[in-house]
Amino acid sequence: MKFRCIAATLLLAASTVFASASQAQSTADVRKALSKVLPNFPASAQIIKTPYAGLYEVDLGDRVFYTDSTGTFLFAGEILDTKNGINITKTRVEDLRKIKWSELPLKDAFKVVYGNGKRQLAVFEDPYCPYCHQLNKTLEKMSNMTVHVFLFPVIRPESPAKARDIWCAADKGKTWEAWMNDQKEPPKAPASCATPLQANLALGQKLGVESTPTMFLENGQRITGAVDAAEIDKRLAMK
Repeated sequence: MKFRCIAATLLLAASTVFASASQAQSTADVRKALSKVLPNFPASAQIIKTPYAGLYEVDLGDRVFYTDSTGTFLFAGEILDTKNGINITKTRVEDLRKIKWSELPLKDAFKVVYGNGKRQLAVFEDPYCPYCHQLNKTLEKMSNMTVHVFLFPVIRPESPAKARDIWCAADKGKTWEAWMNDQKEPPKAPASCATPLQANLALGQKLGVESTPTMFLENGQRITGAVDAAEIDKRLAMK
């Protein structure tokens, strides 16, 4: 009996190793096939076998697409689980694009605190972004929020100068609020004032920020656009 248990254990271990090796070989074959038909296929792309329809997921960092085991057919679209009402692709992309909150350089942002400030989020914003103005009004109504504002001047030619004036103000948060709510001009920044604007632009590019406002929550989730308070509350409550 003892011999049979040992044999069964060894057989299970061997089958697990074989399955892992087989899957690794399959993804390697898919990568090789895609590299032949897509000349600029990045070496950093992650490929995994999905549990549905024999498809392989190809993760390019900012988006995913699907292919068959031979790399012959490419599917750039969303997969929906009709039984459970889940957009599998959207959920997967959100997971892939999560960040580590602890790695955000909050020293390059300024804080605006609403209420007790217990919850936190970071947001990339341009002073001239109309949707940022809309989001600002929403956040003001949330009584338990600390907002870390990363100035991200990309919309207008005058955006960098305005962002610099706001950053160099004595009270960045109040100056930002006065501009966003009442269009009150910030004082002109002194020539000696150093800013993190270039660092913020580089950070935004690294994180895949493509528009303003883009928010990052403590749980790592990303929200793009001026969503309402209910959506922010819901996403903050997620793990």
